[in-house]
Amino acid sequence: MTPLARTLHAHCFHPVIPQALQFGAGLIVDLSPSSDLWRNVTTNHSFADEIVRQAEAIDAVIVIGRYAEQRLIYQDKANFSDSKSRTVHMGIDLGVAALTPVFAPLDGIVHSIANHQGDGDYGPTIILRHQLEGIDFFTLYGHLHQAAHTMLNVGDMISEGEQFTAIGTTAENGGWAPHLHLQIIENMGSKTNDYIGVVDPNELAFYARNCPNPNLIIKRSDLD
Repeated sequence: MTPLARTLHAHCFHPVIPQALQFGAGLIVDLSPSSDLWRNVTTNHSFADEIVRQAEAIDAVIVIGRYAEQRLIYQDKANFSDSKSRTVHMGIDLGVAALTPVFAPLDGIVHSIANHQGDGDYGPTIILRHQLEGIDFFTLYGHLHQAAHTMLNVGDMISEGEQFTAIGTTAENGGWAPHLHLQIIENMGSKTNDYIGVVDPNELAFYARNCPNPNLIIKRSDLD
């Protein structure tokens, strides 16, 4: 475990979305190639339809997509035309209704605000910069609702627990079902308002170190 991961593991954070949702009954989705989910996918029943069916069957209030999971759902998206080998998801997806508020898990500064509108991209995106016990790091929030943060500016201070944006709609979030992509980034490198969220398995060792498991912040016991 890296120094950042150890520090995050020991710290208690404010929920990123309303507590009743973040810690409520959840469907943890398996989107890996070997998942049983694909047995029920047809031309008339997409994987998104199947996720909705499974969530309703257990009265889930949140649908959760896993960290470091290999997925083959991106290859038909224009955003991945540069590299069809990018298949490993480096965030956690929190699937809740559009316009659900998003809160800062700890004090931070707005590092960047962007709107990545390519097919399959993040859509509206905010990156916050934090310092915890002397360690600098960033949190990325993708698939947001643009209208929810129109008054926000780079450099603004965001307090722990403050709502600073909301979940976006499918029409604005890159074409995905409404959800929050949460990712931790230790070193942004040369990036400013974007950071890769799905990586090539051959580069996983680097990205797993630089982007530790967001459950260190979310802290759901069923994701350990």
